[in-house]
Amino acid sequence: MNLCAVPAGKFWMGSDPPEGADNEHPRRLVETGAYEIGETPMTNAQFASFVQNYQDRGCWSPEGWAWREKNGIDKPRFWNDPGWRAYLGPEQPVVGVSWYEADAFARSLGMRLPTEAEWERAARGDDGRRFPWGDEWDPAFAAHRGGARHTLPVGSIPQNRSPYGLYDCAGNVWEWCADWFAQDLRSARGGAWNAHPPQLRCASRNAWPPEARFSNLGFRVAR
Repeated sequence: MNLCAVPAGKFWMGSDPPEGADNEHPRRLVETGAYEIGETPMTNAQFASFVQNYQDRGCWSPEGWAWREKNGIDKPRFWNDPGWRAYLGPEQPVVGVSWYEADAFARSLGMRLPTEAEWERAARGDDGRRFPWGDEWDPAFAAHRGGARHTLPVGSIPQNRSPYGLYDCAGNVWEWCADWFAQDLRSARGGAWNAHPPQLRCASRNAWPPEARFSNLGFRVAR
């Protein structure tokens, strides 16, 4: 996989009313340390080797292992299911993975999930732009509601690239982040193939229980 380097520095995070939800407000200057983050969401091909390691307890958090054991989880939800073949191409983002599975995969590589601040900075750069490509919405620049009713191969829309070199930060799949959003909910960023354009803004936030495994939900890694 390719990683994009982000130096230590400050960026404009969030948005000011009337744009966005209350949980984005206010727009404020936030500082991060230096880090690296995946150029794209993790693909089915990249995740495939980890499917053989679901029994390796060392890859899992205690909570993740307990969830896996309780539910008999041994692969992503749609893995090798002919009914979901539209999502299972090798270069399409892996979906049907819970936060626990995404976290375990990252741990298996000595990495982690990005924080919301890291994700947003890498997606929008340091100038506070609304979308990875700039301030103006362009329906041709992202996979979103109204287009294909499934994911696209990662990096297939060249215009959907951020100032730090990340692809697919707007649309295709929501991406799990490390942070808690609220009690019993983990944060996710980026919008998805079935999301509306305002949800594809870099500041837009979403969240699900960590056991959620949906066809519009994937992740990328960081370190």
